[in-house]
Amino acid sequence: MLKFYNERITVTLSEEGNEPVSFSYGGETHTIKEITRTWQDGAFQAAGGRGSAKQWWNQRGRTFYRVITSEGTAFELYHDSRKNQWYLSKGWK
Repeated sequence: MLKFYNERITVTLSEEGNEPVSFSYGGETHTIKEITRTWQDGAFQAAGGRGSAKQWWNQRGRTFYRVITSEGTAFELYHDSRKNQWYLSKGWK
């Protein structure tokens, strides 16, 4: 069953600081066992339309991660680099 969340979460990153290793939501901490997919969504790039926002080095979008937790539940998380915030997008049971 698919459930939509779109709520802020707290994420712990790997030692390299580039991938999530766990996240907290609803008073529970979920350990990420596997990242099954990662992608960028440029539709959420910096404002400005033409010019600077269209340059590849100025694009700031959302980085999505589809993960499986140690409990076996699949979730989709994303990092919004404009706000420097993490969100829980979806979950499957």
